[in-house]
Amino acid sequence: MAGPAEHDKHALVAELAAARARLSATGEALRRSLDVTARAQESFKRHKPAWLSGAAVIGFVLSKLPSRKKTVFVERATGAVLGTAGKLGAIFSAAKLAISFARPILSNLADGRLSEILKRFRKPAKPESHAD
Repeated sequence: MAGPAEHDKHALVAELAAARARLSATGEALRRSLDVTARAQESFKRHKPAWLSGAAVIGFVLSKLPSRKKTVFVERATGAVLGTAGKLGAIFSAAKLAISFARPILSNLADGRLSEILKRFRKPAKPESHAD
């Protein structure tokens, strides 16, 4: 009776060893395929002229692209170029206008919130005792 059970055990052990070997080979192949740096270095070594000529073509194309245009702010009345102070003045003027429009709403919100906060910290009034 020990013969067939022992044979099945050896077959299972051999099957497990084969599965481990397949899994190890698959893991090694996956590790090699995910190693982008090593693959890029190997590709550069094998195809150096193609890489260098491609880099030269890309560099040439990038050098022919138009440069970014600088935005210049000019005052309408005088035509003078506005510097940093002029830009900040325009920003502050817009902010002042926005705040003047929002002031009633902000004051109502602040008044409501402030009264809620004061109610929480207000001490309860002591009852007065009258001695007659």
